[in-house]
Amino acid sequence: MTDPAVTDSAINDPKLHDPKLHDHTLHDPAVTDPKVPDPDLTTIFVFGTLRDPELRRIVFGLDVRAETATLPNFEVRTVPGGNWPVLCPAADAEVEGLLFAVPEAALARADYYEGLFDYVRQRMTVKRGTATRTAEVWAPAHMPETAAEPWSLAAWQQHHAELAHVAASEVMALYGERPAVETARRAPMIWSRAQARLNGRQGGPTTLRRATGPADIEIVKQRTPYAHFFAVEEYDLRHATFSGGMSAEIKRAVFISSDAVTVLPYDPVRDRVLLIEQFRPGPLARGDRQVWSLEAVAGRIDPGETPEAAARREAREEARLEIGELIALASYYPSPGAKSEYLYCYLAMADLPDGAAGLGGLADEHEDIRAHVIPFARLLELYASGELDNGPLLLSVLELKERRDGLRASLHADPEDDPTARLGTSG
Repeated sequence: MTDPAVTDSAINDPKLHDPKLHDHTLHDPAVTDPKVPDPDLTTIFVFGTLRDPELRRIVFGLDVRAETATLPNFEVRTVPGGNWPVLCPAADAEVEGLLFAVPEAALARADYYEGLFDYVRQRMTVKRGTATRTAEVWAPAHMPETAAEPWSLAAWQQHHAELAHVAASEVMALYGERPAVETARRAPMIWSRAQARLNGRQGGPTTLRRATGPADIEIVKQRTPYAHFFAVEEYDLRHATFSGGMSAEIKRAVFISSDAVTVLPYDPVRDRVLLIEQFRPGPLARGDRQVWSLEAVAGRIDPGETPEAAARREAREEARLEIGELIALASYYPSPGAKSEYLYCYLAMADLPDGAAGLGGLADEHEDIRAHVIPFARLLELYASGELDNGPLLLSVLELKERRDGLRASLHADPEDDPTARLGTSG
């Protein structure tokens, strides 16, 4: 990723720090004195991820002063298939949480965020010491009787909080611009883009190019005119110039997508590769007569997933293939002037018998994919003829051409080794 000021500018969105929110006292007097209710504030109890101070600040748009409290006759467990918490009824148990009060504007922001998880506010009785009081709690409309293992705030903060902070920043930048139902549909891609932004914070070498400094980018204004499966972000910005000083204010638009992987399966024993073929809307939009594309296996990196794990998952989904050893070829921006997408490119050792080709793809993602297993010589013919016409595959072909002899020779370098052990399995 580029400078954090660019990628995390949603945190600096003026809506996130609405001065109207800060006109209110952040500490509800009723928390310390039940006889002094404040009609302008709503008392909230949070038991899960909103106990994290940074996420709470992003979502509510302010820093709240909270008190510890408990919710009787419930326990907190992990949502099956997820990493966020859910309340489950449990007699004689109690849930630790935070009690605080917020103005209506901050409450509406949190409703927007919690709605992504189908959580709604419910009135419940909580305890502070020996005293009880009523508070609003975000919870599923229908609470499960059972769920997965107990949920831990400390474990969530260690493994998932940073991703949630970045994703929540994008969500809250859409608040007031996009309806909640639309943002909820886009939530999986928002979290995937958040993973990409975290990956980008690692940066890259700067032995020749300019190293980006904290004052090198000034974002004057940021907009999101389009936001569905992908998104478009528009920036009014200034940047440091090579001659010194800052540029004039300029406008730039960026097509936003998640990070992705490409993987070219190669069988060094049989000297053949697997390519996939599928319809692509890019050539259609350009007016190309040929809209089916020959490619390497490819797909986006899911939230919390490593590029290597994504490569193996995509090989299973698109080609029904369990790949073996992965060899990193390159990682790069295919079109940095217009797109945020960043690709991790791999070569995979694979077992590719005659029956390895076939149909693949996920029906729920509307994928219609055909695999081809072809000799390496045929791959070079397709390269030379121009029938291979997408950048990641062309790069992979050139890398394989350079490495092919060494890969084939390495299979027999140790007579004690099984030459097929590095290849994975077809299926």
